[in-house]
Amino acid sequence: MSSFVKISRDATSAMVQRNALLAQPWAFFREIFDGRIPTMQERLAWIERQVLHSLSWETYRNDVYLVVIERSEPLTHLCIRRHDGQPCENWEDQQQIKSEIIGPENEAVELFPAESRLIDSTNEYHLWVHPSPGFRFPFGFPGRVCNGEAAHS
Repeated sequence: MSSFVKISRDATSAMVQRNALLAQPWAFFREIFDGRIPTMQERLAWIERQVLHSLSWETYRNDVYLVVIERSEPLTHLCIRRHDGQPCENWEDQQQIKSEIIGPENEAVELFPAESRLIDSTNEYHLWVHPSPGFRFPFGFPGRVCNGEAAHS
């Protein structure tokens, strides 16, 4: 896997985002508008708000993955997907992505949500990373143990 390169956002990427949202079925918008089908004007206004919100996102790319980062409090959100649309089956890739883009000593979590909050539309994977390298989540193992390495405390 090659190193990541930061990609600048331009008008073309904003149009791609608009078109992708416009292509969503009406059922997608029904969820957003409390069970009702929005008017075309409401739908377009919502899409434009999403495009404006995404202007602060950072995007990184390498030969295998595209990573979109939304820095917000209290955690930074990484959305990870492969260029070929296939599932990310190697957790080591996600560990490398987190370490390379955010930092090797930053901790991240992947959430398996309640069914009522489930998002499952594409092979995207989501990590939430604490921005402070010294922060440790109050769960997990106390030290490092990896195949072929001596244990660290």
